[in-house]
Amino acid sequence: MNKIKTTYLTFTVSFLLCFASCVTRGQTRSSQVETINGKKYYIHKVEKGQSLYAIAKTYGMDVNSILAENDEAIDGLKQGQELKIPFESLLPKQAIAIDTNKYVYHKIAKGETVYGITKKYSIDEKKLASYNPALHSGLKEGEYLIVGEKKKSTTKPVNSNSVTPDMSYDTYTVLQGETLYGISKKVNVSQEDLLKLNPELKDGVKQGQVIKIAAKKTPVIISGPTVISNSSMSAPLDTALLHKPKKGQYHIGLFLPFKLAESESINIDELAKAKASFPPTQSLALDFYAGFKKAVDSLTAKDFDVSIHVFDVEDRDSVKIEAMCKTPEFKKLDAIFGPLYAYVFKLVSSRAKAFGIPVVSPLTQQNKILFNNVLVSKVNPSQFTLIEGLADYCADSLMATSNVIIVNAIAKDLQYVKAFKDRYNEALLKHGKTIKDSITEVKGIAGLKSAYVPGKKNIVVLLTNNPVFLQDFITQLYVFSDKKDIVLMGFNSVAHIENLDQDYLNSLQYHFAAPNHIDFKDSVIRQLTKQYQEFYVADPSEYYFQGFDIGMYYLLNLKAQGPGIFLNLDKYIWEGVSTGFKFYRPDNETGFENRAVYIYRYSNYQLQKLGWK
Repeated sequence: MNKIKTTYLTFTVSFLLCFASCVTRGQTRSSQVETINGKKYYIHKVEKGQSLYAIAKTYGMDVNSILAENDEAIDGLKQGQELKIPFESLLPKQAIAIDTNKYVYHKIAKGETVYGITKKYSIDEKKLASYNPALHSGLKEGEYLIVGEKKKSTTKPVNSNSVTPDMSYDTYTVLQGETLYGISKKVNVSQEDLLKLNPELKDGVKQGQVIKIAAKKTPVIISGPTVISNSSMSAPLDTALLHKPKKGQYHIGLFLPFKLAESESINIDELAKAKASFPPTQSLALDFYAGFKKAVDSLTAKDFDVSIHVFDVEDRDSVKIEAMCKTPEFKKLDAIFGPLYAYVFKLVSSRAKAFGIPVVSPLTQQNKILFNNVLVSKVNPSQFTLIEGLADYCADSLMATSNVIIVNAIAKDLQYVKAFKDRYNEALLKHGKTIKDSITEVKGIAGLKSAYVPGKKNIVVLLTNNPVFLQDFITQLYVFSDKKDIVLMGFNSVAHIENLDQDYLNSLQYHFAAPNHIDFKDSVIRQLTKQYQEFYVADPSEYYFQGFDIGMYYLLNLKAQGPGIFLNLDKYIWEGVSTGFKFYRPDNETGFENRAVYIYRYSNYQLQKLGWK
């Protein structure tokens, strides 16, 4: 592939991004108007392919005004869903710029007063007014106020096994909806140590509460997010990559399934007429590319420039892959991201290894792509890593007062049952417990009923992806759980089973582990979403945020440390806007797996993030 071809591909990708977004154009306002509780609304029925942003544009208002009347829309739109669209925007424009890295915020509720807010956050009125110049005009429901700064006190290295009242410590202000478990994972301090410094936490945490945190790690601030350096990690291999100096320009290859020949033949008018979406594979590739390029644009400076080389790669196209890997353009790459599929990824990574080129897998779950290649890293945690994360949460937060029951669903899922039990039992030993009778293993709903213990919280672990078994079991468990303390845990795929009543998952406080977290209430997510929407007139998919995070994590460290970071990924821990990065390498002959896992639960018909590990 020569330079001309690369330029053509880059141009074509940019064209297709705009091309795909055109499918969402041409929407019209609903003619159905209703008055509800004295307010006038359009009743808009969502059509296939419509986005929330495009609907908001159609009605000439901001997305927040629609979300204020349709809470369920924050989790995405479904064909046929009815939205209440107010005649006028209900939310005031935010008077201050949101910066969650620096400040603590409070969302103004109806009827709140300045006095009440000052007492809630222990801040005097003059200080509150200095943070919020528009405060003199009064409080406006739905706006955010700055109520404090996120400052850290001077810290000293401490022994993590002993916490004394007179030691130096950091402070952390509790945000809305946070839990003790989530905070412990976020600040990388055990719940036991948090309770030693903050005995009052035994009664739970409250929004705005300031808690003490024993300092354990020194953050290294580089141009952007905080990257935590952990010097206790094992030493990496002494390879040529470690000795390569930092450069002013890097050549990065993106191996993605754009399917350009197929995409260029798509008739945009026919797609729009049929209200069909752009093909999913191309959409994934385009969104990942857009997110990654956004990260590149954010980091580009006089001393750091990135040249993106686009390679159009499809699944199992080995002949085309071999031809690409023989080109001069391939050999000069400093790093490669992709391909997305395991088969072609192994082919590319093996060819790249000969030239000392690191290769990153964005989506593959399989750990086997890491074997015998220290230059490979994998961002998406394996299924077993997700199971271990769930077991850790269960042991850390629920072990003391719970009866843990694991359901042996079908034969092929026995490996998952064993992985959970092994990890949970390891955690028990760390907590000084014995593993005897730690988990009760049962078959079916009858076995569960026998193992249920009244008066205790009963944790039911169901590790299967079989939709027939899941729907039948969860329905029966819901009926049995009436007025009983039962918590259900399992895979994140359960939430996507058709015809499974979401009320069941909410009632059973369903918990699961997932590799990503996207909070559309987060200010950075909102900013990225707005920029995407304004350019493409469509809503971004999760792959846009993943592309952004992956680009930021690797390129940020490449900019600061040089090429050697690809052999030291286990020393750099970071949380992006949707993806956490906490790499692990079992030995000096294997690549890196990302083991950052998010824990979710259903609560009040919404997904609540409990933390990440």
